[in-house]
Amino acid sequence: MNKDLYHARWRLHHANADLNFSLECFGDHLSEEEGYPSEVYGFDAVYLYLSRKHGWTIKQCREMSMDELRLALSIEMKGWQLPKDAIQASNPREKHDC
Repeated sequence: MNKDLYHARWRLHHANADLNFSLECFGDHLSEEEGYPSEVYGFDAVYLYLSRKHGWTIKQCREMSMDELRLALSIEMKGWQLPKDAIQASNPREKHDC
């Protein structure tokens, strides 16, 4: 296989992981903003928020792709930024983390 192809695949998968991490952290933000119980955070908070806002079932929300979830939350996420602790946690600290 071509080394450039491997590198492009690696970058694509890491970019998707970064987007998913950001969405899950946004769920933490939603949990705080909406006053959800402490055990509802991350993706569960995303599903609960969308279910309550749009009347979708939790099952329907769980079946949505990450891209669909980001689109459904695009207005709410506008201007939101990852917390500093999340940014620091997402930066590779050791060579084997990359």
